[in-house]
Amino acid sequence: MDPASDGGGGRAGFERACRLPNTVHSEIAPALPLPTLPPALGAGLDDDGPLAAPDRPDAIMRAADIARVLAATDVSHLGFTAADNVEADPSQCSWLWREVLKHNPDAFRVKPPLPAQGPLDGPEYQNQEHGKHFEHLAPNLNKERKEPVFPPDDIDSHRGHFRNELTPCSVASKKPKVRKKEVDNSASSSGPSIPNSQEIIANFCDMVEDFCGRAEIPDEADGGGWLSIPLNDAKILVNEITSLRSKRILHGVPMDTITRLLYVIDRQIRCSQGLSIDVKENPDAADAEPLVFSALESIHAALAIMTHHDMPKQLYREELIERILDFSRHQIMDCMAASNPTFRALHKPAVNVTNDGDDDEEDMENGPVSKKRRTSTNLSMRKSSSNRVSASVYSAVQKLCLILGFLKELLTTVRLSDSCILQLAKTCFTTFLVDNMQLLQLKAIGVICTVFSSYTQHRSYLVDETLSLLRKLQFSRNAVRTYHLADEEQKQIQMITALLVHLVQFSANVPDSLKGTVSWSTIIDASVDSSYPIKCHEAATEACCVFWTNVLQRFTAAKSQDMSEAKGIIDNLVQDLLTILNLPEYPAAASILEVLCVLLLQNAGLKSKDTSARCFAIDLLGGIASRLKRDSVTCREEKLWILQVLTDAGSDGSEILKNKCCVCLGGRGINIACDACGRCFHSDCMGAGSQDSLQRDSVCPLCFCKQQLSVLQSYCQSDIKENGKRTTALHSKRSATPPEVSAVDIVQQILLGYLQEAGPQDDGNLFTRWFYLCMWYKDDPRSQDRIVYYLARLKSQELLRDSGDGMVLSRDWAKKISLALGQKNSFSRGFDKILSLLLASLRENSPVIRAKALRAVSSIVEADPEVLGDKRVQSAVEGRFCDSAISVREAALELVGRHIASHPDVGLKYIEKVAERIKDTGVSVRKRAIKIIRDLCASNPKTDTTHAFVEIISRVNDEESSVQDLVCKTFYELWFEEPVGSHKHLVADGSSVPMEIATKTEQIVEMLRKMPNHQPLITIIKRNLALDFLPQSTRAAGINPSIVASLRKRCELICKRLLERILQVEEGSANEIEVHALPYILALQAFCIVDPNLCIPATDPSQFVVTLQPYLKNQVDNKSAAQLLESIIFVIDAVLPLLKKPPQTVVVELEQDLKQMIVRHSFLTVVHACIKCLCTLSKSAGRGPKLLEYLVNIFYKHLSGTNSDSQLLGRSLFCLGLLLRYGYQLMVTSENQLDFPKIIDLLKRRYLLREDFSLKVRALQTLGYILIAKPEFMLQKDILNLIEATLSSDVDHRLKIQGLQNLYEYLRDAESQLTAESTATPVQYATTGASEVPVAAGAGDTNICGGIIQLYWNSILERCLDIHDQVRQSALKIVEVVLRQGLVHPITCVPHLIALETDPLEGNAKLAHHLLMNMNEKYPSFFESRLGDGLQASFRFFESTVSNHQVAANMKTNPIAFVKPGISRIYRLIRANRNSRNKFVHSIVRKFESDGRSRCTISFLVYCTEVLATLPFTCPDEPLYLIYDINRIIHLRAGAIEANLKRWTCMDQYQDTVGMSMLSTENHAVMHEPGVYSDYNIGDVSERMHNNPCSTSGVDIAKLQEDCHDAIALQLLLKLKRHLKIVYSLSDARCQAFSLKELPKSGEAISKQNVPFNISSTNIDLPSCLQDAARVYQDFKTVLREDSMDFAVYTAPVQRKRPTPRSSSRVRKTTAPVTRARGGRGGDDDDTDDDDWTGGPRVLDFSAQASNGGRVTRQRVQV
Repeated sequence: MDPASDGGGGRAGFERACRLPNTVHSEIAPALPLPTLPPALGAGLDDDGPLAAPDRPDAIMRAADIARVLAATDVSHLGFTAADNVEADPSQCSWLWREVLKHNPDAFRVKPPLPAQGPLDGPEYQNQEHGKHFEHLAPNLNKERKEPVFPPDDIDSHRGHFRNELTPCSVASKKPKVRKKEVDNSASSSGPSIPNSQEIIANFCDMVEDFCGRAEIPDEADGGGWLSIPLNDAKILVNEITSLRSKRILHGVPMDTITRLLYVIDRQIRCSQGLSIDVKENPDAADAEPLVFSALESIHAALAIMTHHDMPKQLYREELIERILDFSRHQIMDCMAASNPTFRALHKPAVNVTNDGDDDEEDMENGPVSKKRRTSTNLSMRKSSSNRVSASVYSAVQKLCLILGFLKELLTTVRLSDSCILQLAKTCFTTFLVDNMQLLQLKAIGVICTVFSSYTQHRSYLVDETLSLLRKLQFSRNAVRTYHLADEEQKQIQMITALLVHLVQFSANVPDSLKGTVSWSTIIDASVDSSYPIKCHEAATEACCVFWTNVLQRFTAAKSQDMSEAKGIIDNLVQDLLTILNLPEYPAAASILEVLCVLLLQNAGLKSKDTSARCFAIDLLGGIASRLKRDSVTCREEKLWILQVLTDAGSDGSEILKNKCCVCLGGRGINIACDACGRCFHSDCMGAGSQDSLQRDSVCPLCFCKQQLSVLQSYCQSDIKENGKRTTALHSKRSATPPEVSAVDIVQQILLGYLQEAGPQDDGNLFTRWFYLCMWYKDDPRSQDRIVYYLARLKSQELLRDSGDGMVLSRDWAKKISLALGQKNSFSRGFDKILSLLLASLRENSPVIRAKALRAVSSIVEADPEVLGDKRVQSAVEGRFCDSAISVREAALELVGRHIASHPDVGLKYIEKVAERIKDTGVSVRKRAIKIIRDLCASNPKTDTTHAFVEIISRVNDEESSVQDLVCKTFYELWFEEPVGSHKHLVADGSSVPMEIATKTEQIVEMLRKMPNHQPLITIIKRNLALDFLPQSTRAAGINPSIVASLRKRCELICKRLLERILQVEEGSANEIEVHALPYILALQAFCIVDPNLCIPATDPSQFVVTLQPYLKNQVDNKSAAQLLESIIFVIDAVLPLLKKPPQTVVVELEQDLKQMIVRHSFLTVVHACIKCLCTLSKSAGRGPKLLEYLVNIFYKHLSGTNSDSQLLGRSLFCLGLLLRYGYQLMVTSENQLDFPKIIDLLKRRYLLREDFSLKVRALQTLGYILIAKPEFMLQKDILNLIEATLSSDVDHRLKIQGLQNLYEYLRDAESQLTAESTATPVQYATTGASEVPVAAGAGDTNICGGIIQLYWNSILERCLDIHDQVRQSALKIVEVVLRQGLVHPITCVPHLIALETDPLEGNAKLAHHLLMNMNEKYPSFFESRLGDGLQASFRFFESTVSNHQVAANMKTNPIAFVKPGISRIYRLIRANRNSRNKFVHSIVRKFESDGRSRCTISFLVYCTEVLATLPFTCPDEPLYLIYDINRIIHLRAGAIEANLKRWTCMDQYQDTVGMSMLSTENHAVMHEPGVYSDYNIGDVSERMHNNPCSTSGVDIAKLQEDCHDAIALQLLLKLKRHLKIVYSLSDARCQAFSLKELPKSGEAISKQNVPFNISSTNIDLPSCLQDAARVYQDFKTVLREDSMDFAVYTAPVQRKRPTPRSSSRVRKTTAPVTRARGGRGGDDDDTDDDDWTGGPRVLDFSAQASNGGRVTRQRVQV
């Protein structure tokens, strides 16, 4: 094809034909995922004049885009054929032509058709239906113009077209095909003779005359005879009008012609009013389709005329516009109803109503059956035509979209009336109620936004309608999101959110002078006040305030169900706004969210009185704040080269890389360089297609925008000076050099340029850019002086059109720039305010709010863990470590723990507070704290975590076994596990120990320095060597031997390093060796206690003994030195038995050193260690018993002599006992046999009977040592009496402690021997005397421990409840060992352990609970069977404790408060099992029942009542069962007791009539009086009744007191019952509904009120006369009246035979229950009630439970 033919005019016409003008479809292109053309292609070109400047730079820069589009485009629609495929001479073509061919040489070639495919696959078949449809949408205009008149209208022929109407897949191709026909006609008419404008207008006028003539018929009955316009004629008319619009000559058509045409169109619309294409709405829709579509085409034509520029004002008749709006609204509603059944049901309920009266009559005649048959027939017919209806509706929707687009233009062309505006807006809002009309909704958004910007008086109405629409939309967690964002995001938001954002952006109204094409004079002459942009931003803020205020008010005023829906709506809105936040096209998202945050921080959110509203506000603020922080982190990490200018704003530009790509920082392959700044780029990095497409004079976007802004500043200043709009002072100021363009302005301008080039060229784009400028103007401190400059920036592309073009900016870069600029707006700056108030919410009283706030802060920390380093955050989070709720504490720890490994520097700030939580009461909290410290140490081994280690190791004996295992596992991973890839670098001091081992050793020692003792470390080492903390499955599968070997090797190296450090410390500070070396010795001792073989190196077994022996010569005599010597001696003592041949020189020196210290050392602990080590040395080194015998003789002589030095005697007693204990087995082999009876006799005769208590205790200790060596002596009668005497209750507590200590040490010694000899043959002990020694269960024949302990077991248990704390502690330790060894039956100690649960000493209570917990796991039946006895034991212990004068005053004031924790712990043990807890409660309630033989004391019953009131119930089933059990006793006992009491009162009528006098308060004792309880016993009454003036002869006082005792017991139960119902909010109906056969509901919560249990008003004194009994009777009656009938009515199947009543009128029916209100008397006074109610037992029949679900009732039965 030859573009040079026909000269320049031909080339211009050809290139004009090649243009790709925007279509109407481009308005919605950014919001739909459809293939679209770049909006800038062909924009601004004038088809009427010659091609002006075809080779200008802005056109050349589009060459690549044009080539890319044409590569996939069939250019045959431009009028070319295959014959035009000829080579053109490049010299005769334009630069644009050549540039397009460079990118695509075949851009303008006509492709041959593709090969034929299958009958269903070819494009001919696929586009067949589309072609038929577009045949009548865009007919060939040339063909039609040859006909003088329009062909006659054939409605039936058009009906076939609509049955094959558009389908959704053809939407994208509809508009381009329409344009194809127009361009085709344009190209065909641009031949040698192009008609001028006058000819075109004349032809158009002729066509209109012919059109109107065909349509007009003489009026008959006011237009009733008008002929409908054929659809094809209407389409041709629309095409002709469109052609004139494109040529911009429509305003040249004569006024008369246009007026006549609009009149005909108006008549056509009126003829079609009321018709519908909806089959369900109109059964004759098929006949109405051509009329409706003809009317729609007519409306299209009318709006196309009225929206053209410079049209006469006379054309805009309000009647026509209203008719257009009304018809459009009607068709929109019909289309929505046809496409959505839900919308039809809501807005068109009468779907079957028609105007066919005959059908109605037929229905009436044939009845319902005929009507039903006809309906079904129509339904099947409609199903067959559903495709036709769908296609018709879809075509109508497409046309309505075009009409809405023209209506949007009409809004800005002419000022419409308020009624038209409101009707149009209402119609547009209605489109959002249907989900499957996205195209129509997008057009509706445009119309609503135009009304919002142009008609400001209706803004409040539009906001109200938006809120109403929000309430009407169907709520869903996953809301329908159909508004598509740009292609890069592949995301969608709700249409309602898109409407809201656009409304806010349109609320900042662009000045009218800037809405059209502008020039410099327009900018300078624009009368825009300097505060106008700020007012625009305020208007946007006000719109946001109105919207959110109404939404939040609805949320706070909603009910629970509506509140959930409102939450979902707000959540969806916020989620959408966060999705589009910082996207270039939606700057209003930040403002909308900012206003929401401001409201949520005020009374609508965090300061609301509604807890749910505050929680919801915290959730929203947390999500928004986390997004802000995430964006901040992303922006901080972003290295986009354009954004570097923001951080390098103060530099001189010398840091620009000259030989590296600014994008990827690579140096090779650079092929682009900026001519202004010298920055270099790769073409691929810049997004260019190839190197050939680059311009030689290109500049980077930074320099391009900088040049633009510099020019704008210069122009603005020069024009301002010329027009004299500034003062003289400003003139002189402006005369200087213009200020440098700031870096922020440059980056802002890059974003504006991107939006103007890449965005759609519509009002929405303009308002978006203006919104950005208003935001920046508000934050610019110099903005007041630069209003013209900001206005010029809005239209910079138009003002500087010839300034060239910069490099293409990708969307990814635009998003990064938008994100960076977003960090500088007020919304992002408000992050600190949000964070501060969220942290303040962490201190709220409500745990729910605190938990919500903590989760919100957690989401922020997830976005940026560095936030934890903020002092405010640290203080708030650490405060939650001590929260009252376990869940909040655990969540706070979890918050810190998640980021410990990745940010150890942050973790170090929290390490101390986290370590404190290791002692938390919550198991989960303790575990999490331990794991956090473990992770911190693993990620940062050099961290000083000594304090944390101390806290962790303190939990090695935790009551929770899982915590113990976690502690052991933690230290195993930190110290004993072989690290992965560990290097073997040795210590620099010449040691053979690796550096890693030395570091771990120092950690152990540093930890020991801060520990009170090394016992926890011993436990850690022992369990790690055994690896018993591993999961059971791992141990069952078998532990890898290599792991065990590696573990032992590391322990040996640690011991070796400890020995080396002891030597180094000695060399460094010999004077203070005991201070510095002590931790190392203690650590070594800990390893040696667990396994002495660790201190026996294979190369030199005696190394540790030889090294440590010289330290025994230390002469320092203080506590630290004594502890050091004791530890060294222990290590030597443990290692000596394992040495085969210890060095003799060392043995001799060691023997001498030990002997000297035994005699001279002042600390008995050292003496003890020396004697034990000396005995071991004598055995292992073969030294014999001579030295031991010598020492025994010396000390025996001291004791049997006349020496009166108590200190020397005490030392001699101590040493003698230890020598006999440890050296007995060696001395037994000697020829000189020891005379043990002689020594024991000496102790009893001279020392155990002394007045000196110190010697008495020491002698008792010596006796204990002897009995350990000779345990069979404890079976002798005299020793048995002696030990029993020391354990009696009336001896001094020091003797009791020592006696218990003797037994404890004996048990420990026997236990250690049993462990050591477990693999050897057990030793048989002979018994003394004829009787055999009793052997405990499990002890077998190995020893006599069981028999000995059983002899003293009762005394030990009695001492468990001793009033002295240390005595109880010592006795409890014995019980622990005995239970561990299984020496006695465990059931025997359950009551005493239950009593010890209430021990004021915390250690005793914890140990007792631990033992009970183990027993409950192993023997639950034993445990449960003794709970009642345990309660009695706890009461005895409670009384003895309260009566103790040494008890604290606060305990005496409220003693039950000290009992409550222990009883609660016992109840928690059995609470999980319903039967167990019911048995426990029942065993306590049964104490209130008397069996006729024995009765519990009143004080004990008061104690039981208090215990039951303090039980920690967690589910409603528990208090309900207690009430049920109380009712059981009331039913059984109340009637008989009441009758008996009345009988006693009737014995003395005088006392009964005188009345009740105030009871004397003397001898009254209630539970709340400190430690005072009534201990009246029923049998002990004779003395109290003697000489009593109230007593009556012949009265059985014992029987009287028994009855009163029972009455007081029932009073206590009834008061307890009432208390339970109040505290747990249990109604009478709830109590009635309780049944034992119904399982409790899982997860049912219980509400508890903090109401104290008060029984101080209850008289608990037993009566001493009949008057006192009368008072008890009246109190009992009062309580019974207050008791309500909270149990079901039942009829006993068998009733007892009753005597005949004296008067039938005074007999009460047995089947009628007596119902009383709480606190009332049933309307009867006392006397009347006594007369009517003769008393009697209340019968309870449990056989009725089978039929009544276990519910029973009480009845008054007369006896």
